[in-house]
Amino acid sequence: MDTAIPATTPNRANIFSWHFMPWPYLDESFEENYESGWVTVPNSLFDTDKARGLYQEYLDELSYADELEFDGVVLNEHHQNIYGLMPAPNLLAAALTQTTKNGKIVVLGNLIPLHFRPLRVAEEYAMLDCMSDGRIVAGFAPGGGHEPYSYSYSMPLARERFWEGVDLIVQAWTQPGPTTFDGKHYTMRYVNPWPQPLQKPHPPIWIPGSNSPETMYEVANREFCYFLSTRGKLAGAKRSAVRFSEIVEEVGKKFHPHKMGLLFSVYVAETDEIARKECEEAVFYFTRYCLKGHQRNAGRRLTMAPGGLSPQSWQMYLENSVVGAKMLGDAENWNDIDEMGSIFVGSPDTVYEKLWEFVTEANIGNLLIQFHIGNLSYDLTQKSQRIFAEQVMPRLRADSEKLFGERFPITIADNVPA
Repeated sequence: MDTAIPATTPNRANIFSWHFMPWPYLDESFEENYESGWVTVPNSLFDTDKARGLYQEYLDELSYADELEFDGVVLNEHHQNIYGLMPAPNLLAAALTQTTKNGKIVVLGNLIPLHFRPLRVAEEYAMLDCMSDGRIVAGFAPGGGHEPYSYSYSMPLARERFWEGVDLIVQAWTQPGPTTFDGKHYTMRYVNPWPQPLQKPHPPIWIPGSNSPETMYEVANREFCYFLSTRGKLAGAKRSAVRFSEIVEEVGKKFHPHKMGLLFSVYVAETDEIARKECEEAVFYFTRYCLKGHQRNAGRRLTMAPGGLSPQSWQMYLENSVVGAKMLGDAENWNDIDEMGSIFVGSPDTVYEKLWEFVTEANIGNLLIQFHIGNLSYDLTQKSQRIFAEQVMPRLRADSEKLFGERFPITIADNVPA
């Protein structure tokens, strides 16, 4: 399949504004009275009066990122939790098609195992691509550990259904219909969706993974973008990026940093001291409440569902684990935050230097940045995005363009996600 990028595609790091849309109205009693912010957290904590206008506020934060000329905005899908109030991200993407004009709208991504017929996902993404004038990035995911608990499904079976569903969607977008699809999990006499996406041969496809070699091989063979769905230090990201680039070359494709993305949380202000003071409450709201039960202090952790990892991936996880090592959800102070290396708080120079390490050392070409952290206010979220756009983003773009031009020169025939 010809997926050559246009010659005009910037050969530099792409920078996106990511939003989880968390529930921001918990108080200190949550820490003592509830074991988790995921799956079992009582929905009686959802205050409908406080919820009025919340989605509009969050959408405004993303629309502002588009005004600031980020390369795009990112939505996410999670269920039954306080971490992210986005069980149906395509609804929010539809709203953003009308309030943004330039950047990509990345849905990362629709959970295919939750859909009885993946063709519905193909249709919705095609609608969004038409509504946005060809700005959709189509993310697909099998779901993390918490989704199988939320929806009571088997992870090993879900992975089979996932890749079969992705293949069905790609067929729906690329083969003139009507065609048929006869798989193990999905059988369709008519695959003939109207409308079709504007982007050809189809919208860019991103797949999240957590260092599973099986996922890396599937993504590399299909020439999709691999989003590293873990938070961690530079050394871990570098190992993952190197391994994925090796796999891409191994299957006969060409690696480019645009084929890999990573999530960061950022708060930037005039100085390091001001930045920490302004976002301290929000950062620890995020680590103590939003991640409770996902990464920390729950009676049971929901990060890994039974069968979520193959024996090979489980062995790699154990080999790379450090006994007693803290996860982000265990952070208790700024030293812990700095040590874990995925939340960057500081002046424009400080934030630039931390992000630049991942670009130059790990060849990360898609920087997906969470600006709204925990219960951060609307005004501070906008302030951080504005300072980043004015003082950090231009440097990252200029320096990465020079770096990629030297390391990864692009020709019009290269198969690199736009």
